[in-house]
Amino acid sequence: MKVGIMSMQRIVNYGSFLQSYSLKKNLEKMGAEVCMVDYHVGKPLVSENRSKKSIIKKKIKSLKDKYLFPREKSMDVYDKHWKMEYKITCDFINEIQPMIGVTKERNYTPDLDLLIVGSDEVFNCLQTNPDVGYSKELFGYGNKADKIITYAASFGNTKEEGLKKYGIYDEVKDMILKFDDISVRDDNSSLIISNMGVNNIHKNVDPVFLYDYEQETDIEVPYTNYIVVYSYSCRISKEEARAIKKFAKKYNKKVICVEGHQKYFDEYIAINPFEVLAYFRKADFIVTDTFHGTVFSIKYNKQFVTLIRKGVEQVYGNSEKLEDLLKTFNLGNRELTNVSDLEDKLLETIDYEPVNMKISSEKQKALDYLRNFVE
Repeated sequence: MKVGIMSMQRIVNYGSFLQSYSLKKNLEKMGAEVCMVDYHVGKPLVSENRSKKSIIKKKIKSLKDKYLFPREKSMDVYDKHWKMEYKITCDFINEIQPMIGVTKERNYTPDLDLLIVGSDEVFNCLQTNPDVGYSKELFGYGNKADKIITYAASFGNTKEEGLKKYGIYDEVKDMILKFDDISVRDDNSSLIISNMGVNNIHKNVDPVFLYDYEQETDIEVPYTNYIVVYSYSCRISKEEARAIKKFAKKYNKKVICVEGHQKYFDEYIAINPFEVLAYFRKADFIVTDTFHGTVFSIKYNKQFVTLIRKGVEQVYGNSEKLEDLLKTFNLGNRELTNVSDLEDKLLETIDYEPVNMKISSEKQKALDYLRNFVE
């Protein structure tokens, strides 16, 4: 059986790669011949806020970043971090993405027995990111598969009112109704699709929970007694950094940034996705503000806190998927709403026995869903 996965597999992102890797491995274990399928990037429907006030604010921020960075760290360190990020980007394209079959040549609309759209924010069509935009192919348009389903697909912070505001609600609804089955990973996505008239909607966990990565993460980590900070570049605020540093100093922990470099920390390492998981497994504490940083923390039973970023239209946010993820595993108390509570939150031991039972049941449910179409 020939199965295609259409996801965000060309984006340089640890979570995007690892979820695609897991889904591909699980489908191959079921006997499928698996390929990654590309989509044509559409023009963003939502443009960046280009008001005079916002442009001035961005210029001021740029100047501050350029001239105030040396007060936090030397420009040599700053330049070194950018070079490391550039290297890992090149490694993604040349070495990492080819592991799941992503090559320079695009694979558009292949003949397939089954096309799976997801996981990831494949339906998040109202964002300013020019690498995604509004692509109808992510909603199944123009595919040549005998059957088409989704797995743990997400609208991200796209809402029903946004789809109507930008005049694509009916078009998206028509495409959604053509899927043979629908699986989402959060309640916001489920609500949108339910209101479009789909009754039987499956809710499944991110594919990272479905694979153990044991062989891939048999890697030596050259650190002990450390905290992982997992956030996109320069997203940890000065106040947040101050609280993390205070905690680290008090408990004699080293702070290591592994997703992107941060203004207020010197220690940043650009590593491959499997090394990232190895660093998570051996960390003492995790501080993250990303979906997959939270997934990794839960998967490896870490003491962690999650900073949730609210988003509105032009400003990307992750509250919908993160709040839902924490709720799924009854870990809502890991959300850090006030940085002054960081120490208390990190020291509040998580009982992982019920969490691991939930992971096990969700994994079985997910594999059963996929087997219905593959085996």
